[in-house]
Formats: sequence, structure tokens, C-alpha cells
Amino acid sequence: MKTLKSFWIVLAVLPFFALTGNAQTAKLSLKESAIIVKGTSSLHDWRCKTEQFSGDITYTTNALTLKNISALNLQLVVKSMRSIKENGNYYEAGMDKNMYKALNADKFPKITFSLTDIANIKAVAGRADFVAKGNLTIMGNQRAISFPVNATVTANGIAFKGTTSFKMTSFGVTPPKALLGTIKTGDEISIDFNVAFKND
Repeated sequence: MKTLKSFWIVLAVLPFFALTGNAQTAKLSLKESAIIVKGTSSLHDWRCKTEQFSGDITYTTNALTLKNISALNLQLVVKSMRSIKENGNYYEAGMDKNMYKALNADKFPKITFSLTDIANIKAVAGRADFVAKGNLTIMGNQRAISFPVNATVTANGIAFKGTTSFKMTSFGVTPPKALLGTIKTGDEISIDFNVAFKND
């Protein structure tokens, strides 16, 4: 019964990812990204977006499926994270200095994520929902995380969308303060992401 179930999962996923490669191992590169970090403070909620990023997907055999992805890596440049208002405009640069200091950006310039497993796949032609498991590294501290993801096939790649949340202190980050400590940031943050990997 387990073998039969796996067979039907493969049949469901294969038409979803009809991308083909010319080699035994192929790659897609991260081309588009909308990554928003959200949190709270004693004054008001806050959010920032990441403007510099890189990443890639490595997959084996000639057709990409969720099951034959051998690696997925994502890197975000800490000092490219900018605080934004509700209307999308930037706050003054001084707002971001406390964030860079809290993340020790000079010593740890990047936040990274590496996929380790994909579970609970529910796929139909053109899209799939699954649970992504991987290692998130912030300020040199690596932790295993898992979160739900929605994937959609595009003309020449794949787009992933989802949300994950965690406490900053679980990565050794002290929530930043402002105005001589009168404004305090909450420990819990969430990351909303919409990223697209495409053929070079």
C-alpha cells in the first residue's frame, strides 16, 4: 500500500514539473524575490524587505520534480534589509542601523537557508503544496526549521510562496531597541517570501 501511494504521488508531481535539463545534474537560479520580515515593537508593528539575494536549485535526472531536488540554497544580504512603511516608502536609514547592529552584520553579512527535505506533498498539475525542512543560519547560529510552502510552475522555472516564523533569541539575536531603549522590539518575527527560480 505504501509503494502504491508513493507511485501516485510521483504521477501527480511529474506533470506539475515538466521542466527538462540537458545534463544529469541541472540548476535553476534565483531571479526574483519578494521577502518581507515582519515584527512588533512597543510603539508599532514594523516590517522590512530584502533587496539583495542569491540562490539556486540543483536537481538530478532530466526532469525536475520535488522528489529529485538534490539542493536548494538561499542567501540574503543583511545590510540590504530596509525598513519600510505601510505605503512601501523607506524609513530613514537610522532605523536600520539598530537592526544591522543586532544581527552583527559586519561579522555575519548573510542569512542563509539550505533545504534538507520535502514532505507532505499534495500536487496537481501546475502547482503543489508541501512542507519544506531545512537549516536556517542567522548570525552564525544554525537551526532546523520547517514551514508550509506553495509551489507554482512558471514558463521557465518554479515560484515558491510561504511564511515562517520564529523567535530572534533562538538564533542568539537580541531584539533591537531604539531611542535609548524606550522602544523595544518583540522577539517573535515572521518572514513572508515569494521567490522565483528560473533557467539561466
